[in-house]
Amino acid sequence: MGRGVTERWLITGAAGFIGRRLVATLAASGLSVVGWRRSDADLTDPCAVRRALEPLSPTHIVHLAAGPSAPETADWRYVADAVGMVSNLAASMPDHCRLLHTGSMAEFGYSGRFDERIVCRPNSAYGVAKAAATDRAMTLRQIADRKIGVARLFGVYGRGEAPRRLIPHVVKALAAGQRVPLSAGTQVRDFVHVDDVCTTLIALARHAEMPALVNVGTGMGVSVRQVCETIADALGVSRGLLGFGELPFRAVDEDHLVAETGLLARYAPIPPQRWLDPAMVDRDIQSALAAQ
Repeated sequence: MGRGVTERWLITGAAGFIGRRLVATLAASGLSVVGWRRSDADLTDPCAVRRALEPLSPTHIVHLAAGPSAPETADWRYVADAVGMVSNLAASMPDHCRLLHTGSMAEFGYSGRFDERIVCRPNSAYGVAKAAATDRAMTLRQIADRKIGVARLFGVYGRGEAPRRLIPHVVKALAAGQRVPLSAGTQVRDFVHVDDVCTTLIALARHAEMPALVNVGTGMGVSVRQVCETIADALGVSRGLLGFGELPFRAVDEDHLVAETGLLARYAPIPPQRWLDPAMVDRDIQSALAAQ
């Protein structure tokens, strides 16, 4: 983006967990930002996208919107919608605009430590949808000569995520002195805080050489068991309330999902692994309690 050009940001999926935080982060920095919710534009309709985009003329789009189905119930229409949304945004965005699509670690479908060159074998409709949209974004970048990149997000957590998700669920139950049934907790995940994700997305979208595809994680894995035990210790409650092994693993519970962050380091600072920093853990847990 040239000097003197006023940044105008558009965030799709602004009603979602990451979208809300990203809109707030940009607004707090004094930037011009518009957040699209599902009612603002049907991203699966190319004409609707074109009409809605034209008066905004954004310089940066961060695409976080998902299809109408929840990931757990997504069918194959969800896959087609994911691809269509990326295509419609790319076709209608101004020539001066940059589009950053957000992918997911669910695209991999198997266990490992992943760099950007590893082949994906998604094993859920959500993972297939994300992988297909990533592929479409990268193809459009190449054949349409558009400023498009993909940020593949790993285990994003933080204030504002759905109460059913692991960390807010465990925090709420333990704070109330309730037992929490859990799987064995041996799964290792690259947990990355939503605020660090927002900072990284902004840096990537602004970078003069926005990458075609880059992992967004900390590069350090932490087990689910360690996270849950850290929460119990921070709240001053017995680890005995953690019912490890009382629930089965889900089909999508890969053993190990961690980002290789060598490429990310060329474009933005690597986010910290907050679960290894006691001060950060205490602050984040207090934030989670305040959000209950």
